Amino acid sequence: MERTDFLFHTDRVPILDNRGVQIDEVILPERITPVPRRRCGVSDGHTYYKGAGIIYQGHYANEPDAAMIRLSENPIAYQRYSVVYPELYQKYGIFTFCHQPVFSDFEGGCGPKEENLPAMQEKFALSAIQEIVDVLETPFPDHKIYVYRLKELRGSYMDTLNLIEYILSENFNSAWDKNIWADIMCFGYVRDLADWFVSDEPAHKLGTIYALLSSVMKADKCLYEDIVHETVGLEQLGDIYLPYVAAAIVERYVPGSLGGLSAEAPSPEVMGKLWEMIYSGKACCHLEKESEWAHIRADFMREIPRQAAMVRQDLALMRH
Repeated sequence: MERTDFLFHTDRVPILDNRGVQIDEVILPERITPVPRRRCGVSDGHTYYKGAGIIYQGHYANEPDAAMIRLSENPIAYQRYSVVYPELYQKYGIFTFCHQPVFSDFEGGCGPKEENLPAMQEKFALSAIQEIVDVLETPFPDHKIYVYRLKELRGSYMDTLNLIEYILSENFNSAWDKNIWADIMCFGYVRDLADWFVSDEPAHKLGTIYALLSSVMKADKCLYEDIVHETVGLEQLGDIYLPYVAAAIVERYVPGSLGGLSAEAPSPEVMGKLWEMIYSGKACCHLEKESEWAHIRADFMREIPRQAAMVRQDLALMRH
């Protein structure tokens, strides 16, 4: 096998069903290079085509059908299994099944939820997108391809601090369980705004900062420590206190918004209140189909006693 066998470029996006049969196609204005990790191909001129298909390697399902192979079982209640259609593996296109049960986006495509992107791009000053140059139609009325160019940026953790202050003061929010850091360029510019919304509700602010800190911690522990040290000086608290650290950051920039919870010691009771506030906000499953997945909040809430017990045990060990 040659190295070039792994590479291909195209100006046509095939539309495939779950058996791999092509039922239509989209013709693009230029050639792009698709990738297997994102539904966003890029041209030689660095123009990005979000929703222009993906090299299929699997998706999520709650009720796998007979044609799927189960790859793993996930702890997330609203996308229980990682699965793959073996006959589609490594094929490129937009596929007529959803990537995740909680969203209506077809695999490789951008559905109704992504229609939020142009509006948020106009509002959000710290977007990594320079401009959305076109929105292309697809054979599906509710699926489009968003064509954009990115800004040329440099940054440091100071830009992350600026981003935190900006999103809190301007009431921008995202899901509390989203990997926010994966969508951030050069430390402080958000590349994908489709999953963001405007709200001044404290639960959403807390959930957004919690999600940011959680995803930064997984990606770069040194960066996490720099951010927390510069904002609230609580970088020595263990991972189970992450909601408390997030609350302290929220109340630094929006004083009193959480009722002063971060001024209290991080007791099991305080941590329970913070988890309850986070869970009452929006998880990823609530971004598009709020009512359909509202029951998931009860599943999260049932975790609070276990989380409080972990804090109680940790505090007891500290006293020894």
